[in-house]
Formats: sequence, structure tokens, C-alpha cells
Amino acid sequence: MTRQRITNEIRSALEEGIETMMGEAAERTEARLPTERELAERFQVSRHAIRQALERLEAKGSLWRHVGRGTFRGRRSEAEQVVADVAAFCSPRHIYDARRMLEPSLASMAALNATSSQIAEIQATCRRCAAARNMDDYEVFDEAFHRAIAQACGNPLAAELFETVNQARKKIIWGAMRRAVLRPERRAFFSEQHREIMDAIARRDAHAAWQAVMSHMETVAQTYETLRPGEPFIV
Repeated sequence: MTRQRITNEIRSALEEGIETMMGEAAERTEARLPTERELAERFQVSRHAIRQALERLEAKGSLWRHVGRGTFRGRRSEAEQVVADVAAFCSPRHIYDARRMLEPSLASMAALNATSSQIAEIQATCRRCAAARNMDDYEVFDEAFHRAIAQACGNPLAAELFETVNQARKKIIWGAMRRAVLRPERRAFFSEQHREIMDAIARRDAHAAWQAVMSHMETVAQTYETLRPGEPFIV
């Protein structure tokens, strides 16, 4: 696919195109947009450009997004707005602490409860993340890997907690973190940690899965501190 530099004119045209698509969809369906991948193919831009356009349209109130469910026309529900409001007051430390409390336990539970097909999905997203050739693909499959683990934990409430924390993570940290992760050596190291998590879950070793995710979380914190030298990771 031919990619082009995203100018202000292209950004405006992209947002107008998405809003037009939403209007057309509203006449036929529940007004849920296609996936980011499908939108990128249709408008011939990167997924990152699509994500930025969706973020701007969400800020305008034209649409709302729920990770794992889709992108919808109009403003988010009251419950969804509460999550967004909480995220607005979160710091990087809040996000890190929440992930550190939640994600090791999700992996441990997945080791005990995942079905064969769920383990296969964890393995597939792990491989795709490691094989990603650009930052957009890496970001998509990194998120898919962690979501696959959450969905395999056997507890729908815990999986929904993951989605809440993940939504806040993307708003607070990921925009800055992606610049550090962009370096091939950093992505390779993260992918090796993903493999260790995946292998522990596949072996049904709950303790090893918990430890592997804890190590991954520590690397995330170190990456942030490297990216922002001298900036406290606590505010």
C-alpha cells in the first residue's frame, strides 16, 4: 500500500471521510465503524494516522470507542464516560501500578484456565508481534497479545478490568512509549519477554507466567524512565 505524509489537509479530509462513512452506516446498521485495519486500507494511510483521526473525532464527540467492541457513532455512554474521566486524572505511575497489580494475575489465571484455542491465539499474536516490520503493526499485535491473555483468564470481570486499564494506558503512556519501542533492539527484547510469558501459559505454569509478566512490567517502567530522563515516574 502506498503511504503518504499526513498533512493538515489530509488529516481534515480523513476526518471528513470517516464522518461521512459513519453517516452512511447509521442508515443501515448500528453505526459501528470498520476496524482500524479496514479504514487504513480504504483511505490508503497508516493505522497510526487512522488512530489519530479517531482520537480527534472522539474528542469532538462525533464517535466513541471501546477496545474489543468497536468504534461507534455519537457520544459514549455514561459508564464509558466515567472510565474516560478517570483516565484523564491518571499519571504514568497510576497506569504502571494498575498493570503491575492486574496483568501478572491475568497471565497466572490464563495458565490455569485457557482453552486450547485461546492458547493458540496467544501464541499467534505473540508471533505476529515479534514479526512486525513497523511500529503500527507492532502496536496492534502487542495490544492483541496482552488482550488474548486477559480473555483467556476465565473471568470476564477481570478481562473487563484489563480493557479499562488498557484504555487509560493508551491515552497516558503509549504515545510517548512508542517512540522508545520503535527501536528494533527494544522491540526484540519485548518480544523475547512475550515469548517467555507465552511459553509459561502454554506449559500451564501459573507461577512462571506471573513472574514473566512481572519482569515485563519492570522493563516497561525502565523504558519510560529511559525515555524521560530525570522525570519522576510518580506524578
